[in-house]
Amino acid sequence: MSKKMLSQAIGVGLAVVTAGSVAPVVASAHISRHHLSDPVAKLAQLPEEVGDDEITVPEGTLVFSQTAGIAARVYNSDGVPRLNLYNKQTGMTEVRGVPVAVESTETGVTYRYAGDLYAGELTVEVAIATSGEQTITIDDVPQQTDETITGTVSYRPRIALPSDAVIDISLVDVSRADAPTITLSSQKIVSGGRQVPFPFTLLYDPEQISPGLSYAVQSRITIDGDLKFVTTTQFPVITNGHPNEVEVQVEPTTPVAAAEEIQLTSAIWQLEQIRYRDGVRLVPASPSNYTIEFTANGNLAIRADCNQVSGSYTQNDSGLTIELGPTTLAACLPESIDQDYLQALQHANIHFFENGNLFIDTKLNSSTMQFSVLD
Repeated sequence: MSKKMLSQAIGVGLAVVTAGSVAPVVASAHISRHHLSDPVAKLAQLPEEVGDDEITVPEGTLVFSQTAGIAARVYNSDGVPRLNLYNKQTGMTEVRGVPVAVESTETGVTYRYAGDLYAGELTVEVAIATSGEQTITIDDVPQQTDETITGTVSYRPRIALPSDAVIDISLVDVSRADAPTITLSSQKIVSGGRQVPFPFTLLYDPEQISPGLSYAVQSRITIDGDLKFVTTTQFPVITNGHPNEVEVQVEPTTPVAAAEEIQLTSAIWQLEQIRYRDGVRLVPASPSNYTIEFTANGNLAIRADCNQVSGSYTQNDSGLTIELGPTTLAACLPESIDQDYLQALQHANIHFFENGNLFIDTKLNSSTMQFSVLD
């Protein structure tokens, strides 16, 4: 995409958008594993569907945002995030399927396409801040706009999300009950260890809004591709006296009463596996040799294969901190994973329950420990 082509077709000021009062900081460093698990790896795993439709957004879309002059879509293809930039004035997709670099810090995720400077091509950035603010920048020149929907996504049950949960938010036309939903803007957020509420900003083109029609924000949360939470009621916005700010409530797709009854102190837990961000899994040959017991007074009794370990823990809602104490110093067999197990426990961050199992997300390589009840 050349600078000349874009400036002639769209004009200064229409090509660049900033949503929110403070622009997110463009990532310039690697992820801090002590604060945020890696959303980049998770985004690359999301379903892919390239498609050319700029209105009905295909599956695999990571970000779809519009202004009066452009529509930008970041999507996944073959595990590679790519960018389309559509010029509404010319009716042409001026950038199609170009790979984008993805960088992440505690402040947010940035998708960046660096055009060939010598060929007069522009640089395009789409940045999603953890605070919910969204920025589209072309040639390093952002511009404010008021055509946004802002809000949060949350749910009522006291359930912690794993670090790779995906929150999907969309602005849709809900006027036609007998017609396919028209999506005007959308984005996906990877929880990265954060919990509800999740702030968001959606950019939309006011020219696509009709005062006589109805619009709403919809959301869903998936874990490993399985739908866990979804909006079951309308959250109207924009027209008919409705605001541009909304608090979206999603509901669990299955009853959670049984999960809420489970506590850390409910059982002795045995390790089933440790799953790391890069896909590596450690599975103990004998799960009953790797156990942990949480007592009501905050103490721990841990078995790590041939060793016994004491310790303590603190719990704050879904948060979990584990301090290891004295341990026996027996030398376990070479195939033992006792040290991996203890190291992961020492980096515990949050915990949650699902289908009677205990999951502990750690700050060590974004790993997740899965436990079952010891019989």
